[in-house]
Amino acid sequence: MLTAPTNGSLPHVRQHPYEAQLDALETVLCADTITQTLGLAPLQSTADLEILLERYQTTLLEPIELPAITHSSRLSARGHADELIALDQDLAGIHPEWLLLMPSSTRMGRDYLNRLRPLQDERVVQRFIESVKYNQSPGHHLTVFGLTMSVFSIARRQGLAEYAQFALEAVVSTAAGKLKVTQEERATIIARSQSHLPQTLKRMVA
Repeated sequence: MLTAPTNGSLPHVRQHPYEAQLDALETVLCADTITQTLGLAPLQSTADLEILLERYQTTLLEPIELPAITHSSRLSARGHADELIALDQDLAGIHPEWLLLMPSSTRMGRDYLNRLRPLQDERVVQRFIESVKYNQSPGHHLTVFGLTMSVFSIARRQGLAEYAQFALEAVVSTAAGKLKVTQEERATIIARSQSHLPQTLKRMVA
């Protein structure tokens, strides 16, 4: 069970926005979409899934997703709304490999950004909402997640570690039924991928 700070400006009866975004990653990180993005053949076996997860981690998660979240969190914490908007605008241009994921990423990002609207005193949140509303920036879920980490004072190491964990699990989960992957196999595949994360996270929070 994740623990995220509560905030009186948001209704307590709903799942916390930070937790909700982690739980929603399957809507973006679908194994079939990741397979297409990486130019791999359709998955046929657990061995294929292991290869996909390794390629996902080294091609998308570590070089694109985690740095974008880190940058977003830092800019948000410093109140740099214009730079945050520029980061969001430039993501797909700098990383063309993100283009296939962009529709689902922005759909999720806009949804959860809108849920932060009650935070009227958060200037960066309101500026970013306006930018997305008028299509000045796309609203990627990575930018919104980093912003959410900042707003709710989620420690950077914790936020990045939990995002990586849930991202890896999302890719595996969306392929598990089709491939008939057992719980034991899922745990083994994910644990193998997670073993490489500590050094990556150490570099990003230094």
